[in-house]
Amino acid sequence: MMLKLIQIGNSRGVRLPKTVIEKYHFSEELDMIETDEGIIIKAKSEPRKGWNEQFSKAKESDKMDADFCDFSLLNNEFDSSKWTW
Repeated sequence: MMLKLIQIGNSRGVRLPKTVIEKYHFSEELDMIETDEGIIIKAKSEPRKGWNEQFSKAKESDKMDADFCDFSLLNNEFDSSKWTW
């Protein structure tokens, strides 16, 4: 696919076709990775996306041990002082 650089204020950029934006689920922010061969543009990664829902489902499941599902018991010094979500 051929794209042209366009003027955007004092910068230059490319316009991505709507079909590409939808196909790769691009939102307002994207990740750009520079390589020796060029650049890679990816949908912004969202670490831990969906974890809360998955933990909730696991907790509600009758296949899980009730004691294991109390995740607050797993907290430690690192969790309470250094970890950020």
